[in-house]
Amino acid sequence: MAEKKKQKNGKKVLIVASWAKENITIENIIRVPQVDAFIYMDTKNPGIIKLVNGHKIGSLSDIHSIVDYAKKINPDLVLVTTTKTLSLGLVDALEVRGLKVFGPNQMAAKLESDKDFARNLVDKCASYANPKYKICTSADEATKFARDLGWQVAVKPLGLMGGLGVKVYGDQLHGEDDVKTYIKKSFESARNGRENVLIEEKMEGEEFTIQCLVFDGHILPTPAVQDFKKKLVGDRGLNTGGMGSYADSSYLLPFMEQTDYDTALKIMKQTAQAFKEETSQYFRGFLYGQFIITADGVKLVEYNFRPGDPEWVNTMSVMKNNIVQVIEGLFDGEEQQLEFDNQASVCKYIVPPQYPEKLNEVLNVTFDENKIWEKGVQFYYSCGLDDDGRINVDHERGIVFVAKAESISEASEKVEEAISHVNGDFHHRPDIGSIEMLNKKKERIQQMRK
Repeated sequence: MAEKKKQKNGKKVLIVASWAKENITIENIIRVPQVDAFIYMDTKNPGIIKLVNGHKIGSLSDIHSIVDYAKKINPDLVLVTTTKTLSLGLVDALEVRGLKVFGPNQMAAKLESDKDFARNLVDKCASYANPKYKICTSADEATKFARDLGWQVAVKPLGLMGGLGVKVYGDQLHGEDDVKTYIKKSFESARNGRENVLIEEKMEGEEFTIQCLVFDGHILPTPAVQDFKKKLVGDRGLNTGGMGSYADSSYLLPFMEQTDYDTALKIMKQTAQAFKEETSQYFRGFLYGQFIITADGVKLVEYNFRPGDPEWVNTMSVMKNNIVQVIEGLFDGEEQQLEFDNQASVCKYIVPPQYPEKLNEVLNVTFDENKIWEKGVQFYYSCGLDDDGRINVDHERGIVFVAKAESISEASEKVEEAISHVNGDFHHRPDIGSIEMLNKKKERIQQMRK
């Protein structure tokens, strides 16, 4: 693992966010001599604090405090990788002060924070990628549309829900009454000031994610990743922020064909072009597209406009480039190409046993860091230290372990061996990346394509 650098008064990079995806990104950044890393975060992330030259703890919704810290540091580049902060317009506020920022402005951030904006934009440029959907303004309207779809729907409260707001028929909703009840609850909650609810037809298939660096007309794609939201083995139980993910040694996953990847990337490019035409504004940052292979082709599940956690950990673990050099090249108008190790990777989170039913829990574990590294496994924190020095997951998850190998199943086994050295009370998903899981997914898609 990289160690914290002594400040050399070289190039300064400021990162705004707190979790594992930032932990591994900073590790990548400081490999380059004469680069000093700073971070503004909302928790005392022990993995990050070891690496940076300076940090400030504060609310990620406090734009004024973040701007003040940036003015104090005067960084050469700012990376903003957290949803709420982007939706509040931090990029705009920093750019007004003459700082170079890689991240979406407030309008572009609506692709994630405003689900109806995203669906409507895609309708204009790639309608084939959208499922049947309706933005509903009342529980009665939403219930009627769900009934028209035979209750086979996903109910999505609008606004930012931290990955925990969407509920799907057959998963979290078990019948007509559950759908009606959750629709009513969603309208009553009116989270984030959004009074509407998005109802979509339920899409069956296998999901995958492509994360791209986008800069105006430039789009640099990375290998496909599949993440796992369900808490329990076999994709059962409650939705979480993500229990783990895997990527293969190529740009594709075992159940994918090249046309699946190409179609998804085409949708992202069409979205970027449509945004430019609709708003006349730039389109920059880490664009995350989640897609699903269905019997009717590749469909868009959702966009995020920041790296995924843990999906970005897979990507950064095999990226050969220095991310700052790539981004600065984009700002300078230079052609850039991403390069990756020809290895598969697997991430798995350890979380408190009662997560996500209970948040702000202590993750009561200990492990010998050297034993983990000896297994060829790295670990990154999506949690922080409380006033008593304990690991508290707050509204996040815990600690993610990642390994690389020739195959997904080999990487999974390496992570399992490393986690066997963790002592304490925790939960994780041992099935992520197993041969049995991979075979089931390949068989499912083969049957679907017939």
